[in-house]
Amino acid sequence: MKKKLLFYLLSLSALSFFITGCKKELASPSDEVLSTPLPGQPTYCRIESIWEKPGSADQRYLLVLYDQYENPTAITTPLPSTGHPFREFKYDQWHRLREYVGDYGNGFFEFWHFYGFDLNGRIGVDTVYTFGKLLDKPTDYFERVISQITYDNQGRIIHVSSISNHGVSFVNTYEYDAAGNLVYPSSPPVTYDNKVNVHRTNDIWMFLARDYSMNNPFVADAYNSAGFPTIINSYAGRYFPFAGTDIYLNNSQIGYSCRQSNW
Repeated sequence: MKKKLLFYLLSLSALSFFITGCKKELASPSDEVLSTPLPGQPTYCRIESIWEKPGSADQRYLLVLYDQYENPTAITTPLPSTGHPFREFKYDQWHRLREYVGDYGNGFFEFWHFYGFDLNGRIGVDTVYTFGKLLDKPTDYFERVISQITYDNQGRIIHVSSISNHGVSFVNTYEYDAAGNLVYPSSPPVTYDNKVNVHRTNDIWMFLARDYSMNNPFVADAYNSAGFPTIINSYAGRYFPFAGTDIYLNNSQIGYSCRQSNW
C-alpha cells in the first residue's frame, strides 16, 4: 500500500511540474526535491566540468559539484588557482536556493546573493552584496542591490527591477521569440542552433543566466548524444557567461554525466 501511494505521489508531482514548466509550486518539501532534474527530455545530463580557453596560457579547469538532489553545491578548481572561481550554493530544508556566494579568497567575497520567494515558491527577491568581508553575514561591502523579479506564465524571468544602497535604480527586461529563445539586442547578431540550451541542464543555471531559451545562442563545434554542446569556439563579439559570473562559454569544453531520465 505504501509503495502504491509513493508511486501515485511521484506521478502526480511529475505531472504537475511538467504542466507548469519551471514554475515550482511548493506544497511540501518533497515537491521541491521531485522538481529536479528538469522534465521533458529522455536523457538527463548535468554539467560536471568546464574547461575555459583550453590549451592557452590563461586556461582554467572548473568542476561543478552537486548534492543528492541534483542541486549544484559548488563550482571550484581541482588544484589551487590564482583566480577566484570558487562558487558556493546554499539551500534551505526544502532544497530551495537561498544563498549564492562568490569567494574572492583571503576572507573576502566577490558577491553574496540572498534569495526570497514568491507565493509560487519561485525566487522573487534577489539581494546581492558585492566585495566585502566573508563572515557570518556580509560586512564592509561595497554595494547592496535589491531586485524584484517577475515571471511570465511559462515561469521565465521577464522583468527585474533593482535599486542599490547608493540610490541607483535600473530595470532589465527579457523577451522571447516564437521559438522560445531569448531576444538579444540586434548588435552583435546572435545565431541560435537547433540543439538543447546548455542552461537547461538545471533550472538554477537558467535562473542565474536569466536565460530560459530552448536553444543555444551559438553553434558549437561538437555536441553530445543528448544534444548539449561539448566544444564551443564562438567569437561573435558577445560573451556567454555561465552561472551569472565571470565563467564564459565562448571558448570552452564542457563535460557532462548523463543518464536516462525517469520523466
